Amino acid sequence: MHNAFVEPDQIIKNADRLAGIPGIIIHGRYDMVCPLDNATALHDAWPDAELHIIRDAGHSSHEPSIIDALVKATNDMVKILGNEGDLRG
Repeated sequence: MHNAFVEPDQIIKNADRLAGIPGIIIHGRYDMVCPLDNATALHDAWPDAELHIIRDAGHSSHEPSIIDALVKATNDMVKILGNEGDLRG
């Protein structure tokens, strides 16, 4: 809102810079802050990312199903990245 963080469409316009970098996008189906179209546009522009739409969640990272998805995504990224992604140092 009010261009406080990034310019409009800045992430999508620069998504080519993410080529070859794996990622996991977690998005709540009922998110009223960030429309689902934004997550699908990012996924379309970032083919190395997976998109997980959480069917019973909104925007908050404190919702149980979002927490579960974020923990699973973190564990999956550790597996994908191997030792590079080892969070233990």
